[in-house]
Amino acid sequence: MSSITVTPRTPAIGAKIAGIDLSEPLTAENRAAIQDAFDSYRLLIFRDQYLTVDQHVAFSENFGRLEIFPDPKDMADGHKTVLRVTNIDRATNKLKPVDDPGHKSFTLGTSDWHIDSSFRTLPSKASMLYGIEMPADGGDTMFADTTLAYDALSGTRRKELEELVVIHDFEETRRRHGLPPRPPEVQAATPPARQPLVAQRDHDRRALFIGSHTAGIDGMDDAEGRALLDELKEFATQPQFTYRHQWQSGDMVMFDNICVMHRAMPYDLSGSRRLLHRTTVAGEAPLQAVQSA
Repeated sequence: MSSITVTPRTPAIGAKIAGIDLSEPLTAENRAAIQDAFDSYRLLIFRDQYLTVDQHVAFSENFGRLEIFPDPKDMADGHKTVLRVTNIDRATNKLKPVDDPGHKSFTLGTSDWHIDSSFRTLPSKASMLYGIEMPADGGDTMFADTTLAYDALSGTRRKELEELVVIHDFEETRRRHGLPPRPPEVQAATPPARQPLVAQRDHDRRALFIGSHTAGIDGMDDAEGRALLDELKEFATQPQFTYRHQWQSGDMVMFDNICVMHRAMPYDLSGSRRLLHRTTVAGEAPLQAVQSA
């Protein structure tokens, strides 16, 4: 029998998990208990975990194949599947210049509500974000559950949205902030993807698949599509659908990448160090749209 305890947060989003050391290999029972909790709550919080990069990877691989991050400067200790989420330069261990174009792009992109890898044809299943160095003030992460948001819509509104297809494009955030585009060969590796606005999940749940990578809605003019996407983002990020995580070193947060948007909150970029490692479980199939009755 699993030794872990699952304590749902109130009112609705996420759960805290205790009674487990993620540095140790998972038993079959604990893995099943974590998966069940993840399916139910979509965001799990593990406190007081002290992991090497290898242990972080081993835990993450219990839930599927991990995505590879192609840029060496973003990798943790040479691990292609571990992304450094940070304002610290890996080579010098000093804070990155605030006006560095690459760092500025990353900071602006992560400060807006987004879903990791929503621009991939096979969207990722989950991310595991692990806190290592945290600022004394600020640098929290906000999470928003779009399954809860969808459930709160009227029946008429749901039907209107279930037919729509959204274009997700990694370049959209750069365009919105007036940043230069990525090199053509990098863009070619992650071209825009068409996704259902409402994703049909297991357990007969549905979620709004939105966020800052959304570039428009198929069949709508740009202004109309942008207005609708902005309206849905505002609706889905109301307090009753969100959770603000105040990081401590040793925190692991595991969240669903189909129905949980997130964003980094401000902190002193030029005076405070912030370092997290992220792994992402790769998708195995395209998103399913809602099937007409």
